[in-house]
Amino acid sequence: MNETEKRKIEKATAEGFLTLYNKKMGTSYKIVEHSDSPDIRCLDSNDNELKLELLMTEDRPDDIKAALGRSNHRSLEALGAHLKRVEAGQESVFERVSCLEGNVSTMLVGRIQAKLKKDYGPNTALVIRDTSGVDWDWDFVMDDIKSQLNLSRNPYDKGIWIISRFRDRLFHII
Repeated sequence: MNETEKRKIEKATAEGFLTLYNKKMGTSYKIVEHSDSPDIRCLDSNDNELKLELLMTEDRPDDIKAALGRSNHRSLEALGAHLKRVEAGQESVFERVSCLEGNVSTMLVGRIQAKLKKDYGPNTALVIRDTSGVDWDWDFVMDDIKSQLNLSRNPYDKGIWIISRFRDRLFHII
């Protein structure tokens, strides 16, 4: 992903998040700065700051690359090759299956754990953009995800959130 694509995705994610967050929390945050550490800085009408560190999910490794057209591992050709390997007994049919309660949650927990090692100071939220082609209901696995996270050090005092792919639903993890 080049820097321009990354910034466009981050901006769209932050805008979608702020629309839902402001409605839910009764706030008025707007983007005032787009940087690298953290990704987005916001202020509300009273000059209260909210910093956003952004992250994207992947159901399987390289799904983001595939969505951006930089990998063909989700193509019909790749699926056909997989089915041939299944027929030959070289792979399991389940190697390409995504399950919210399985590999999808596991991938998310790993990504969150890596982000928990960073600290951007107070008033920071971790916002995770769901990129799956499946409209997952994250509430279904929220307790499971929480139980797998090591929150002995949580630098995200404004929460850890998942925003749906279409930016129309917001899920609060912590």
